[in-house]
Order: sequence, then structure tokens, then C-alpha cells
Amino acid sequence: MKTTGTLRWWLLAGILLLAAWLRFDHIGYGLPHTFNSDEPHHINLAVSFGSVSLKPYSFKYPALWPTLLACCYGAWFAVWSGFGLLRSAADFAGLFAWDPTGFYLIGRVLSALFGLLGLAAVWKAEEQVRSRGAFPWAVLCLAAAPVMIESSHSAKPDMAMFAAACAAWYAALRVYRDGGRRWHWACGTALGLAMSAQYTALPAVLLLPLAHALGRKASPSPGRFLAEGVVAAAVGFFAGSPYILLDFPRFWAAMRDFSALAVIREKSAARIALDVHLNAWNFSGVGSAAGLAAVFGFVSLWRRDRRLALLLSAPVAAYTASLSTHPDGSWMRYLLACFPGLALLAGEGLSPVAGWGRPAAVLAGLLVLGPGTLACVRHNRDLSLPDTRTQATEWIEADVPVGAVLLMDYPHACPRLAMVKEQALELEARTKAEGSPRWRLYEAMAASHPGGGYRIYRIQRSASDLRSNPEHVRMSQAETAVLDVSAGLGPARAARVEYVVVSSHGATPERSPELRRFFDELERQGRLLREFAPAPGRVRGPRLKVYRLGPAERARK
Repeated sequence: MKTTGTLRWWLLAGILLLAAWLRFDHIGYGLPHTFNSDEPHHINLAVSFGSVSLKPYSFKYPALWPTLLACCYGAWFAVWSGFGLLRSAADFAGLFAWDPTGFYLIGRVLSALFGLLGLAAVWKAEEQVRSRGAFPWAVLCLAAAPVMIESSHSAKPDMAMFAAACAAWYAALRVYRDGGRRWHWACGTALGLAMSAQYTALPAVLLLPLAHALGRKASPSPGRFLAEGVVAAAVGFFAGSPYILLDFPRFWAAMRDFSALAVIREKSAARIALDVHLNAWNFSGVGSAAGLAAVFGFVSLWRRDRRLALLLSAPVAAYTASLSTHPDGSWMRYLLACFPGLALLAGEGLSPVAGWGRPAAVLAGLLVLGPGTLACVRHNRDLSLPDTRTQATEWIEADVPVGAVLLMDYPHACPRLAMVKEQALELEARTKAEGSPRWRLYEAMAASHPGGGYRIYRIQRSASDLRSNPEHVRMSQAETAVLDVSAGLGPARAARVEYVVVSSHGATPERSPELRRFFDELERQGRLLREFAPAPGRVRGPRLKVYRLGPAERARK
């Protein structure tokens, strides 16, 4: 299928419109509820930058993404407050405390835009692999990749990292084609920014030395240009996360904290390796022909240009190898930084289809794009369904007396309920005494409290249960009201808990064996009031159970 320049532009515009629609459709799902467990960490950190300092209180993630969010929040505050003339910073903090919708929506929109920016970089990179007039097969492979659509609906750094990685792939191809100092610097800087958005971009650093070593044009100062590119990577990394360098001992302590989590392995090493390679095969969606096309593309490139074949495939191999040894490696989003390489290989494998006629090209496009698009449409449709957590919130607010004492799991797994003002004041005093920046949030909650609410305790869970860093879990639990109920209902009775809400997305007897006694006693001694269950195609969310601990139950010791 030969395409004129005009037709090619129309086809590219159609692909990008589809990509944009899938990314922005239902982007505000759930809000003001936050159903994604990772989003609050980034949002809270970004807000703390505007109220405390630019020094992160946690190094679980690099700082580039929350810094970008903080800049956006600053611009929003300037407009929202009339540059401080109509509303104050305290009013802004109160808005975040009680209705964080705008904060999350800004992060999600920014994430979706970064995803589209990454596609543009892949398009430019594809022009370096093949001719400028070639059909953008690589962009087609990524336009409806389900993991990218899911990540674009989340205020997390995955798409920012992806965009920087795509820029690095493009710059690496320019190093390979043209050499030159500026492309070494561009590639290094983009790699540094990618790692400053997500640590998982680390294996992509292989791109720069590979492009330099395999390049077609010899550099006048071979070692110097590569060294400058490495320096640029360091500059990009520390520019995005400067406190990693300024507070290195605390950063290194956080990395050691990661190692404590790494020993927890829920799957066998063989199963993790299989999942990682299946993820690479299904990068464009389960059932998409893009994985097979990438294999054909590697074979074709190996015959035509072995150095280019190595440049596109070696970073992918490095990624799959490193993730295959990590307990959490089977998460597909960890492969995002090598998606450009997979897509470029697939584009090479699909390029001969252009010579087979228009029907063959259309069929190939459907086989590549169709499965992912259908999965994304289903995903977005499900986002519009009622959620059990929203239903439970409405029921509790209508049927449970104001001021009642509740024990619940983590916020993302349970109803969103307001705490009473007295508890906000207590937590403000406690976190301020402990030096936690979260005291400012509790201060804003107390100052702008709308009245009503409940005294809320959270079930204390272990780091292994939460699959999170031990120190991060300790800090998080120290900043809220938690109850250790591993010994049973005794601590809940002592805290005068009247209602208990448990969630299938939170602790369960199977997932949290240390809490088995608590669940056994809850089933025997609590009274089940309501159950909210998901129903395929009608209701989404976890299965929630609301129990009543009446006076008689609380009195038993």
C-alpha cells in the first residue's frame, strides 16, 4: 500500500485521535474517591512541596513527577485564588483535604499528555529506522496498548517516564545514524530524566553506549562524546531529583529498604520469567499481532543491518533479563521504557505489508490494533460503572450515626468517609510532634471542617502483605490512626469500634494470614449489616462487608 504524503498525515492523525480518545475517556473516574493505591503517594508528595519544602519525605519514587505536579498546582492556585487576592493558601489546603478531585485530575491529564508526547517521539524514531514516508506502524502498535491506557488514567509517573524514554530512543537512533555531541547529550539527558521519573528506567541506560559503539559514523572524539553523554544522564537524573544527591544517606537507606521487599517472592523465578516474556510478547495487547511482528522485524533487521538490530533488541533483552530476576518483575508497566524498541521492531516486521496491497495492510492494522482497542474500550466502559466503594459510602453516610467509630482497611479499598474534627486535631498534634509534614494536612482539615464525620481507624497491615517498603509502611501508618488487630477484636473493642468494614481489595484471611484470628472473630462475633458485591457489566469494585459490633460484643474480653 503506497500512501501519499496527505494520506499518510490523515492516517497518522486518525491513529493519534484514537490514542487521545482512549486516554482521556473517563479520565476522572471515581473522583473524589481514589481507587488507585499508588496515586495518593505522588499527589501528597507534590502538595507537600508547595507547603513544606522541595525535600521529599520519602524516596520510594524519584522526585521529578511530584515536582512537575507541584508546578502545575502552583499555576492552578494562582488562577483559582486570583493570585492570592480572592482565596488564601489555607483555603487551597482545605480544598485538597475535602475535595481533591482537581489535584488528581491535573495529574491524570498530565499523564495522558505525556503518553501522547511519547507516541510523537516514537513516530520520529521510526523515521530514523525506515524512510520518512513510511507508514507509522510503531505508533499504531502503541496507540491502544492497554497498559498505556491504564497508566494514562492514573496520576502516576509511568507516562512521564515513557515519554522521556521515547525521546532517549529517538536520540539514540540519531547517535547511531549521525553521531555528534548534541545527540549524545540529548540521549543522556532523556535517559536521566526517565530515571528521575521512575527507577524502573534504569536498564534503558544501555541505549547510549550501544548507540555509540554501533554507530555508523565514527566520532572525532569517541570516548569524549560518550563520557559527555553519561555526564548528561547524571545531570538529567539529579536535576529531576536533586535531593537524591543532597541527602544521599537517606536515599541509600530507602534503597536498602527496597532490598528487604525484594526477598518476598510470591511466584517462582521460572513463573516470573515466563510472565515477563509474555508481557513483552503482549506489549500491544493480548491477542495483538504486534508481538509476532516484532520477532519478524528482528529477523528482517538482522539480515539487513545487524548493528541496528542489536541497538533495538539488546535493551529489550536487558529489560526482560533484569525483570525476570525481580519478585515484582511481572508487572507489565515495568517494561514501558523498552516499549519503543518493541514497537520499532514490530514496525520493521510490518513494513513489507505495504507492498501487498491495501486490503492486506488494513487487515494487518486490524490484527495489530484491534485486540488492544477492544480491551481498552472495555476497560474505559468499566470505569463508568457504579463502584461498590461509592455505594458503601452513600449507605454509611445515610444509615450510620455521625460520630460513630469505624475500623476500615486502607482508603483505596474502602468507602471514602470524613473523620470528625476532634480526630483531625489529635492527628495534627501527633504528626507535628513527630516531625511529619502531614500535620499541615490535618491542620487544614480541622480548620475547614464541614462538620459531622466519623472516628476512623485503619487496620494495621504488614509490609509483606502490602508489597511495599517496610520503612515506607511504617511512616505511612505512623501518620494515621491504625489498630493492630492481629490478636483479634480486643484492640477494636478497647478503641470502642462500633462498625468494621472489610474489603476484598484489602486484607483477607488468605492474603494476610497474620490477621486470620481477627477475621475469625469478626465472622463469629460481629453482625453483618450490609454487603456490597461487584456484578459483571453492572457494578465494579471490591466486595465490601459492613459489620456491627454491638455493645454486647464490645464488652466481651
